[in-house]
Amino acid sequence: MINLIKIEWHRLVKLRILPVLLLLAVYFSYIILDKLFGNSIDAVKFLSSGQATFANSFSTNTTIFGPVILAGYFLGSDFTQRTLQQQVANGHTRKTLVLAKVIVFSFISLVLMMITPIVTTGIVTLIKGWGTDFTIETVSYILRVCFLTSLLSISAVSVYLSISFVCKDIFKTVLFSALFTILFIELGGILVKDGTFFWDFYNFFPLNQVSAASQVHLPMKDLVKMLFSSIVTWVTMIGLTIIIFEKQDLN
Repeated sequence: MINLIKIEWHRLVKLRILPVLLLLAVYFSYIILDKLFGNSIDAVKFLSSGQATFANSFSTNTTIFGPVILAGYFLGSDFTQRTLQQQVANGHTRKTLVLAKVIVFSFISLVLMMITPIVTTGIVTLIKGWGTDFTIETVSYILRVCFLTSLLSISAVSVYLSISFVCKDIFKTVLFSALFTILFIELGGILVKDGTFFWDFYNFFPLNQVSAASQVHLPMKDLVKMLFSSIVTWVTMIGLTIIIFEKQDLN
């Protein structure tokens, strides 16, 4: 399993698209910081201090598209380049292949999604300070937000893993992952009616809870909901992917 993870890691870091996605994440931070240096009225409160920026910078509206593109080039290419067929022929079980891929993909996806808030918060803090005394409680708050955000993000991007094993193609994986993101995450709050089953499902999805994770005083019920939805989504998507892969004919 460890050797398989190393193989997947080497495959991923060799992707030409990866440096582009890393630069894109930094560019998203630049767009936000440009408002600070331009003294935009809309950004006065958001960029007033490191604490204010940190609490409001974990928006996934743009950063989620890094993992969307990565899913196509890293996961979708496994089928077009017949990488999976070769790995199965080498004796690796389909279950371990899925687990190795999800570990590597989840880690890099998390990096892509965390670059923007970390860079933005760091620069604002250097320029304007944190805003309050930096205490043990502050450190605890930062660690809690990072942990919950990481957990929610990792579980959410597991959806793209399932999509890639269904589409089995780079273009289709990117296309349907993007459509899912736009319709369900970006526009879900507008398209889904309040009080319906789909509304409850929309609010249960991990990525739609990321902004709430940065609350200074997080209610216990919200914490439990975040942990529960993350675990359920991750286990469901990984299990579904394994089932799909086990039934696929790779010839």
